[in-house]
Amino acid sequence: MEDTPRIVETRRLRDAWSPISEGRVVLPSGATREWIRLHFGTSAGILPVTGDRRILLTREYGHGLRRIAFSLPGGIAKDGESAEARARRELLEETGHAASRTIPLYEGNNLTAYLEGSLHLFVADGWTPTGGPPSPDEIRSVERLRVSDVLGGARRGEFESSVLSLAVLLADARGFLPV
Repeated sequence: MEDTPRIVETRRLRDAWSPISEGRVVLPSGATREWIRLHFGTSAGILPVTGDRRILLTREYGHGLRRIAFSLPGGIAKDGESAEARARRELLEETGHAASRTIPLYEGNNLTAYLEGSLHLFVADGWTPTGGPPSPDEIRSVERLRVSDVLGGARRGEFESSVLSLAVLLADARGFLPV
């Protein structure tokens, strides 16, 4: 018996964004399983924090949820764009604010069973409004919330976005949230 699963066949189901493939995998037990793989590439999110104990979050439509929910500004990097550049650009596009400084917070994969790609989270240590409006096609509202309220919500599991909760809890654990 092998220790590592072995991919014996892969076929592309869709090439348009987001690409999807299906693979036949032989597991260490000898069983064969069909597995879907989503090819997202590099995605980035940013948690904007200020010294006056505020966090900037968006409320936007999440198609997986089929409703509007709190979210971090973020998105999928394109055309060789770095994760940090994407996070900064999404903050600007989705909130109309520019980050003073970004601090790396996390790099990993948030759906290891099905997702090919990496998630990069950053803290925006300070931000300034640019006067530009948030993207009306994506963002319902931009909320400037107290750190204590956001941290409490993350600790109680009130956010539907695990990425948002992860960013808040990691930022707190590393001392980036002024409470």
